[in-house]
Amino acid sequence: MMGIVKPMALVVLGVLAVAAPTRAEDATEKRLRVLEEQLRKAQGELQQLRDEVQQQRAIGQATQQQVEQTAEESKTAAAEAKKGVEVPDWLKRTTLFGDLRVRHEGFYHQPHKAGQVVNARNRERLRARLGVRIAFSDELSATIRATSGDPNNPISTNEDLTGDFTRKHVNLDWAFLTLTPGASFGIRPGAVSVTAGKFPNPIFRVGEMVFDEDLSLEGASETFQLLSKPMGALDQIKVHALQWTFAEVSNSQDGWMFGGQVNPAMHVGNVQVEFGLGQFWWLNPDLIAQALSKNTTSFDSSGKPIANPNFNSSLVNTNLLVNKTIQPPTPPGGKPPASFTAITGYQSGFNQSGATVAATVPHLVLDQPLRLFADYVYNWEAAIDDAHGWQAGMRLGQPKVRGDWSIFGLYEHIGQEAAISAFTYSDYGNGGTNQEGPVVGAEYQLLNPLTVGVRSHFTNFINRPADTTNPTLIRLQLDALVKF
Repeated sequence: MMGIVKPMALVVLGVLAVAAPTRAEDATEKRLRVLEEQLRKAQGELQQLRDEVQQQRAIGQATQQQVEQTAEESKTAAAEAKKGVEVPDWLKRTTLFGDLRVRHEGFYHQPHKAGQVVNARNRERLRARLGVRIAFSDELSATIRATSGDPNNPISTNEDLTGDFTRKHVNLDWAFLTLTPGASFGIRPGAVSVTAGKFPNPIFRVGEMVFDEDLSLEGASETFQLLSKPMGALDQIKVHALQWTFAEVSNSQDGWMFGGQVNPAMHVGNVQVEFGLGQFWWLNPDLIAQALSKNTTSFDSSGKPIANPNFNSSLVNTNLLVNKTIQPPTPPGGKPPASFTAITGYQSGFNQSGATVAATVPHLVLDQPLRLFADYVYNWEAAIDDAHGWQAGMRLGQPKVRGDWSIFGLYEHIGQEAAISAFTYSDYGNGGTNQEGPVVGAEYQLLNPLTVGVRSHFTNFINRPADTTNPTLIRLQLDALVKF
């Protein structure tokens, strides 16, 4: 028994010996095994994340390459498209400009012949102007402008809204070349400017007393800027040389205006001051007067006067004229035809001296500028003493952007022989010379670029024509203007 117990004890002890260490390892190994499993799992997840990141990076690189490729293709396509619709270089330097004005105008207390009944006159008017300027280079440009208005009236581009809805006129108002020689000619840029064709008035003006703003000249003019840079208070000195042709005669001397103006500009502190001293001599101005006559001194075979091909009923005339009674020849075997009166010229010649000045004070009232101005003209060849003309006035404000405003006023006295009446301020009274009185008005920038304005002229004759009343003529204008 003892022999059996011994082996059994050994077996039990062995089992216990084996079982005891196994139970101790189970708790530790279990934790280690859990940690190892968690570590393997984390390593697997980390590797998966690395794989995903690598995949996303590869996708990103491919996408970036695609984007770059697409951008390059788009750029190439755009360049090809641009190349395909490339506009001429001169068209890039083309500027379109113009304006449109709608006006209501009233005439009240009009002068009239004694005993004549005259009512107030009201009319609606339209002005449209459209121009294009092409700068071929810094030295050469061409300008063309079309405008509304009666083609026979040199001082108005207005169209009356009447005539049973008929079409309105479109006229060639400007057509000129401007040459400003510079580096190509070895000349200081801006020193000289030459204009030829039909062009706006280049001289310094402050009003329309002598030359209406709608008057487009013909011929040539040159402007010289004498200073390359300001000299102290003197900013610039311009000299305008003028050669204007107004009548071409095939078998006689033509009509010209030769003149010029010295035009200095300077500043006194922040006040800008500009002057103009000019001389204007008219060669053969009688050709203008003769255009006022319906008939000439030529006759047909029956002795009837031949109509004047240059007759222009749209010309305003208040100057003194020379009239001649014409007796047509008596046709063979016929009765002597009736005599008629023809205009042969002006009583006066026209050689005018003019002086102009303007001073501008910036930011005077509510950040608006104040401009004071004056103008004077004297005709040395006037037939009578009414050879003076003068104008003085002021303007406060300058409409540029929405909310800007201005008010203005002036007084004008234009003697009967001070200027050629066909070219003076068309809106002053009934136009022409032999008038005086004030002008007042206001403007407001209602929208960009819409300006609304009101202006009223109060005029009387200086020398009342025989058998004509002389009330104060009121000419009222209400405007809506868009410029571009």
